[in-house]
Amino acid sequence: MTRWPYVLCAAFLLMALSPLLSASEALAASPFSGYIDLRYRYEYQHHFNLKSYGEQPVKGESCDGFWLQRLRIGGRWQASDWLTLAVGMQDSRVFDSDLNSESYFYNKRVDHEKNAYEDQWELYQTYLELTPFRQHNLKLRIGRQSISYGNNRIFGPGNWGNSGSYHWDAVKLSWHKGEHFVDLLWGAHIIHEPEQFSLHHRHENYGGGFYSHVQLSHQWAIEPFYIIKYDDHGNFSGESGTDDLTCHSLGSRVTGQLGPLTLDATLVGQWGRYGNDDLRTWGGHIQLGHCFTAWPWQPTINVDYSYASGDRDPDDGTRQTFLGVFGSRDSMYGRINLFSWSNLHDAQATVSATPRKRLKLTMELHRFWLAAKQDGWSLNSSAYRDKTGHSGRHVGDEIDLFVQWRLPALRQIDREKITVRVGYSRFWPGEFTKNVADNVAADWLFAQIQYNYRF
Repeated sequence: MTRWPYVLCAAFLLMALSPLLSASEALAASPFSGYIDLRYRYEYQHHFNLKSYGEQPVKGESCDGFWLQRLRIGGRWQASDWLTLAVGMQDSRVFDSDLNSESYFYNKRVDHEKNAYEDQWELYQTYLELTPFRQHNLKLRIGRQSISYGNNRIFGPGNWGNSGSYHWDAVKLSWHKGEHFVDLLWGAHIIHEPEQFSLHHRHENYGGGFYSHVQLSHQWAIEPFYIIKYDDHGNFSGESGTDDLTCHSLGSRVTGQLGPLTLDATLVGQWGRYGNDDLRTWGGHIQLGHCFTAWPWQPTINVDYSYASGDRDPDDGTRQTFLGVFGSRDSMYGRINLFSWSNLHDAQATVSATPRKRLKLTMELHRFWLAAKQDGWSLNSSAYRDKTGHSGRHVGDEIDLFVQWRLPALRQIDREKITVRVGYSRFWPGEFTKNVADNVAADWLFAQIQYNYRF
């Protein structure tokens, strides 16, 4: 089904508002604000892809080099004191990839292609925002939107991915007072199907609940949440049979200061039904860090540990594999993205420094284990699993090296930002990977430039 009527409609709305931008003086007082975000990235994957590891992948190619392009364009119009309209489009494309095929990205569970690289001319940030009860600190947002909180571990859009992980069609009611807030939300996130506009096919999962932030003091805050993830298409296969998914997630994030150290911790418990199985899982994360502000380059050292339970008994009718919530994994569990928050131990150390104001250097070290030896590796848990547990627990080790450089604006204006990122990662296989996949190391290289303009 063609997308051009929607593209033309969005373009018409943006052009209709463009006279408001004719002069900088008018811009300051204009009820319209807009954005252009253009990103190009080259990636080279050696001995892995999105679904496989090693020289003999279970799907796709072992090595691939390709270009990714993503354009986001849109704006917001404040029609009145209580009504705001946002319209946006996202165009994601891939060039020269050996993996960009419908068969590679086809997902049996949703019976659609889920393309991480390409989704041409899709709605992005298109919603109505209502504030009729401003005196009560209430705001209602309805439509296509990104939802993120805290460090993006529970809710995050997954912006590193070219098409993005989570774009929501949702209703969100927000209450805020000072630094405190409570959000009530319900919606569904779209499937990135390049051949069909998202309004013409099903969503993936439904989800809703609340996420909140309570500022206990200047240094300490808690973020309690309850989220339900729901899918009634009957395509979730458990140990006891296939049926729907109902997953309840209850937990909290805590941030604060422990003397010279910063603390960031999250704990989540899950229960419900996965197919015909009972669901009983949990996951957690903790980070301790310190920034040496008096030192040259102001180095920051963080130590992280992430855990997600795994299924220790493949035949007991209870699923213990943590499902995550709706969070991103872009920078959480190794930059190569061989892991998600599922059946995981991840011990991480990070060192970053800023030798110049616009230049940042980062190094990450990871060691990965399976939480349950009888469960699978989240890269492809059906292909890389030993139900006997005899293949070991150590999955591998990873080093990530990154440089981020923010260039001076082309036209010397504050609203323009140009950022260059370059990175290299290497993964060494552990006992488990050598036994179930391959004993070769994997490499990943990328170079990215991103142009962002707000008007």
